[in-house]
Amino acid sequence: MMKKLITILCATVLTLSVTAQAQFGIKAGFNSSAIGSSDTDWNELMSNKIGVQIGGVATIPFGDVVQLRTGVIYNQKGATLDLGTDDLTLAVDYLEVPADFAFMLGDGGFALSAGPYFAFLLSAKQKADGESEDMEDMNTMDIGLNLGASFTIAENMIIDARYGMGLTNVVDTDSFETDDIWLNGCLSVSFAYMFGG
Repeated sequence: MMKKLITILCATVLTLSVTAQAQFGIKAGFNSSAIGSSDTDWNELMSNKIGVQIGGVATIPFGDVVQLRTGVIYNQKGATLDLGTDDLTLAVDYLEVPADFAFMLGDGGFALSAGPYFAFLLSAKQKADGESEDMEDMNTMDIGLNLGASFTIAENMIIDARYGMGLTNVVDTDSFETDDIWLNGCLSVSFAYMFGG
């Protein structure tokens, strides 16, 4: 079902990009991410992890007020755990496809945006004392909601700040044998340069 949804979304975006005045570009930025849990003991140990994001993006306008903003983004997420004597870093990397709708606020370049994202797991590792180990019990897909604000400069540069809130458990509870819920949370700031239009 999810594969069909992604296929339909991609087909819709490609169709619209042919008929609409689409712009394509590149995007890069920084993330401050964490993994929240229903386990309060986990949350007390957890702090944010800094990562990067980079990828290709597209904006597809629907009139003068609404834009669809999508793309394919390499996104570094995860968390840091304070274990007392040392920190344990959970490095979780995704290939993310957002489908955000931006609503332009007048003619000044400001916009508010909201929409879902679909993230496909690339790697998941826990790192401590210079050593790295794969995390085997991670779900291969994360679905969430983006909420953000942006400012467009000279029609082809976009400064964007957003919060991505995970809605699905990042841990495979069957193999991990737990009823706890772990959700991604990511605050990001990015810059995009758009070509054409």
